[in-house]
Amino acid sequence: MTTAVRPGPEPALAAGPESAGPEPAAPGTAFADIRRVLADRAPALADLTRAFAPLEAEAHRLLPRLAALRPGIGDTPLVPVPSLAGRGTVWLKTEAANTSGSVKSRTAYALLCAAVAQAGSPRVRLAEYSGGSLAVALAELCGQLGLDLHLVLPYGASERLVGQLRRQGAQTTTAREGTGFLGSMDEAVRVAEREDRHLLLQHCAAEGAALHREHTGAEIIGQLSGYGVEPVAVAAAVGTGGSLAGAAMALGSAWPDCRPLAVFPTEAVYGDERAPDGVRRMSGTGGLGHGLRQPLIAAFPQDFFSFTAIAYPQALQAMRHLRREHGIAVSGSGAGAWLGASAEVDQGPRGRNAVAVVASRGTIEEWEHAAGS
Repeated sequence: MTTAVRPGPEPALAAGPESAGPEPAAPGTAFADIRRVLADRAPALADLTRAFAPLEAEAHRLLPRLAALRPGIGDTPLVPVPSLAGRGTVWLKTEAANTSGSVKSRTAYALLCAAVAQAGSPRVRLAEYSGGSLAVALAELCGQLGLDLHLVLPYGASERLVGQLRRQGAQTTTAREGTGFLGSMDEAVRVAEREDRHLLLQHCAAEGAALHREHTGAEIIGQLSGYGVEPVAVAAAVGTGGSLAGAAMALGSAWPDCRPLAVFPTEAVYGDERAPDGVRRMSGTGGLGHGLRQPLIAAFPQDFFSFTAIAYPQALQAMRHLRREHGIAVSGSGAGAWLGASAEVDQGPRGRNAVAVVASRGTIEEWEHAAGS
């Protein structure tokens, strides 16, 4: 499956001004630790297409309690709603039904399966970075499994989140002020090396994309096939890119013309050359800064994905619209995915269908912003 890389049409919602942001640092001078590790562990496309099931089976053998947690992950609903202009239907893959309340339950499970299977032992000491949802999912699973976890959060992480993670037994560290999400990634490398921990490194986790291909994507195919629906596109806001990569590979095998849409914040586009900043944007998404590109997206041929940008005010407005008009609560990134999918179906013949992966119902902070905007 190949698709042309082009900016998606701008949805008909008011967009906020794009932030110029700080000037970029000289190449190679900032965030040297995470640059090194991302380069060392960047997956090839063959890694993303490798089967997840054997790795999962080995992890279950070594740590049987992982298998006991599996039923609470996946098999999430697929909910049809009209597209923005009403010319087609967008099917929302509502990942809030996972145990942690977000799509990151799947990612956390995949990361833990890989860590245990690759170590050949259930006695693993782990480190990872997260801005929220993955931290919650990892802390929940590791707490139930008795695994030692140290999480690094971006500067400014809410006290609510920190307290939630510590109650699950996770250690937490906060990155330096002004370093953004990339700062938490950089600090996590140092924590892992200093404390002799395995860095999960979600941005290079081929196992995450493989799980989404074999589970999330397969679920969508079965659900849509039951309705006799053929999608023209699948959209997801990109954090690591694992859910989009996996779903796109699966849906492309069933419907070769299904177009994968990578949704990024206008405030932090893919491969953003600017330094990380604190500008508000859809949570859990966006370019890393300093020209770094998500390895799970960069592993694909250049023309595989189409890219579209959604500004934060657009996402907030779409959140309010979906709840008011259709009674469904979605995160800012989920609203962005719906907008991206809507733009695809609304520009063509009537009656077309697309899929949008909705990461969660949204955080308290997102809904406060939506209510106040």
